[in-house]
Amino acid sequence: MKSIGIFRRKSFCLLLAIAIALISGQAAAQSLPAEVIRYADMVLHNGKIITVDATFSIAQAIAVRDGKILRVGRDAEILSLAGPNTRRINLQGRALIPGLIDTHSHLHEYGLDRYAAEMNPSLLEIKIEGRTEEEMLERLAQVAKTKKPGEWLITRIRPRSVADGFVNHRTRLDLDKAAPNNPTMVHVTDTKAMANTKALEQLLKRYDPKVLELPRNSEGEYTGRIGAGVSLIFYEEIIPKPKPEDLAPIYLKELELWGAAGITTWSSSLGSEAISAFHYMDQKGEMPIRLAYTNEAGYRDNIFGESFVSRFGNLIGHGTDRFWLIGISSGSTDSSYPGVCTTLSPNPKIKAREDCRLTIDNVRGRAAYAAVKSGLRIAGTHSAGDKATDVLMDIIEKASAEAGFSLEQIRAKNHAIDHCTMNPRPDQIERAKKLNIMWSCAPKYLLRAENVMRDYDEATAHRWVVPVQSILDAGGRAVWQQDDADQGIKPFFGISTLITRKDENGRIWGARNAIDRKTALMMATRWASEYVLRQNLLGSLEAGKWADMVILDQDFLTVSNEEIGKITSLMTIVGGKVIYDGLKQ
Repeated sequence: MKSIGIFRRKSFCLLLAIAIALISGQAAAQSLPAEVIRYADMVLHNGKIITVDATFSIAQAIAVRDGKILRVGRDAEILSLAGPNTRRINLQGRALIPGLIDTHSHLHEYGLDRYAAEMNPSLLEIKIEGRTEEEMLERLAQVAKTKKPGEWLITRIRPRSVADGFVNHRTRLDLDKAAPNNPTMVHVTDTKAMANTKALEQLLKRYDPKVLELPRNSEGEYTGRIGAGVSLIFYEEIIPKPKPEDLAPIYLKELELWGAAGITTWSSSLGSEAISAFHYMDQKGEMPIRLAYTNEAGYRDNIFGESFVSRFGNLIGHGTDRFWLIGISSGSTDSSYPGVCTTLSPNPKIKAREDCRLTIDNVRGRAAYAAVKSGLRIAGTHSAGDKATDVLMDIIEKASAEAGFSLEQIRAKNHAIDHCTMNPRPDQIERAKKLNIMWSCAPKYLLRAENVMRDYDEATAHRWVVPVQSILDAGGRAVWQQDDADQGIKPFFGISTLITRKDENGRIWGARNAIDRKTALMMATRWASEYVLRQNLLGSLEAGKWADMVILDQDFLTVSNEEIGKITSLMTIVGGKVIYDGLKQ
């Protein structure tokens, strides 16, 4: 009996100890922050966290786990989320901002221009310059001798003053003499080119000439001149494309360069070869920064664009965390300055060079119309002049009406128009506000506003060139883009230009359209996230969003307006991973 009593007492003590341990463990667990299911992967503390949230709040520290922001707050609470394996970064009072989002640049093109000569010369576009048409033909013949028989010869001819005459006066027969053994194309622009006989033969093996409507001379022979619709057939369907694995190393190097500057997401219209190359990189985990792209391969100058719309379906928003589709692009509505398409009446010589490429019923217009009518989003389309922009807005409005979309359905598409070179006019601002069209504006055009004054008038240069504050005052939406190979890697110079509106000589253009620095930063982060259709994951430093952020060498909020342009990135983080570390240097 005594042994049974001892056993019972020992059992009771054991159960009591277990109960106490369980209660103590529960109490300890309850005393830990709720987020500590697992410690943070990274903590950045002792800094100035410019969150760009709805209230533009400032914090001291930020915690990251699994590529997303875990919490933002004061040092003590954030450091409590750090464990033995957490990477701790002492900001030492430095400013931290959300990663910058460039809504319109062409890094794949810049990369080829910057690195192809060194890394893979075969990818370079051949440029031929000549003072006369005869000189151009001589140089074309010299280049042709370096090519193997049957190998494609693709060139771009300059200067424009001679190149236009070359395409207008010469024919495929002249190209045949210069390059008798090679299918050959010479380009002035993407929509103005000439092909020789061997190139046309390959085209006509695929397409009925009646469908192509190729120009003929008075004797019924093909001239070789090709324009919108046919030019892109060559590029997208006939000319051999570079392999993704050849393009990837060059693209990667350019993306790393921009990432080091503080760009963590960028957007561009892409043709098929770039889409394939970036998909290849994404699948291999070689996308250091994010890319939100618009598809122009099926819509830009596609004579079967309407058919493509019906077959392609709506994949807007589809993709991965590093590479996703945000809309369709018809490429451009007009040319870059001085080829802008305007409603203005300058002298005849200036007016004659305006390049109005989009009408509601030409190849580009029909494809864009069909896309809008089918419910797709327009974005990534170059529209420099106000007249060209009128046409694009007409297409959006009329195609939507024909489809039976309500105003709220149109607004939900979040269409965008890119550049703000010489637009929008006040009435276009109101029209865009009604339709919820976003303006993507490039500050670089302010650096060239003097050209607008010289060619048109001073009032237009002040009112129409990048009129950001006018857009915002009217309740419209505006976001930031760089659209420049060299300025793109100096993003804060572009941002500062929106604030100061100074050109390179220090002259201020359209002072009333100057914006404050907080607005400029929101254009490049929070608001830009709406352009790339990831506003729930990008654009501000808030719990649950992707951990894309940049440590700055100066405080964006306190340095002078002029000094903003000199700010650089000390560290760039994308998805919680450091992709550039200037603090080590």
